[in-house]
Amino acid sequence: MFTSSSFDKTLKVWDTNTLQAADVFNFEETVYSHHMSPAATKHCLVAVGTRGPKVQLCDLKSGSCSHILQGHRQEILAVSWSPRYDYILATASADSRVKLWDVRRASGCLLTLDQHNGKKSQAVESANTAHNGKVNGLCFTSDGLHLLTVGTDNRMRLWNSSSGDNTLHHCHVCSLLRRAARHA
Repeated sequence: MFTSSSFDKTLKVWDTNTLQAADVFNFEETVYSHHMSPAATKHCLVAVGTRGPKVQLCDLKSGSCSHILQGHRQEILAVSWSPRYDYILATASADSRVKLWDVRRASGCLLTLDQHNGKKSQAVESANTAHNGKVNGLCFTSDGLHLLTVGTDNRMRLWNSSSGDNTLHHCHVCSLLRRAARHA
């Protein structure tokens, strides 16, 4: 089995034996991202990020969308399950925010990552934002202890996934790519 998603507003679950879609989830919005937990033993949920501000969780056992996570203000550009904890999900949005969720909780959101680690005034517009622009990529480290995010502000940030602290403040993606190209 493997999954795929598309701008045709679908998430498909494929049978690798027949190379046919075994199940299709249809959405009202364009699908930008999906992820199935690499560690889950107690659920078969696929997180789906769409052009809308809600994260949808599809249950492969029941064949239906089981929950909706609300809290972002714009489209969901990336989703990633923790490789360490079954029920922890990270979401990235065009609203410049990254949220960590425990999908078992009614309120869901555990924390919103803040690039300033709470040191700037709440009146500042960038307070409680992970980047100064859309956050269009994220992934957990293989041990699940950190979360790496990238944004349209050409910055990459490394976060402590337990505390939410920003541990990598000034890493420009372009300079990293230039450095990597020189060493290749």
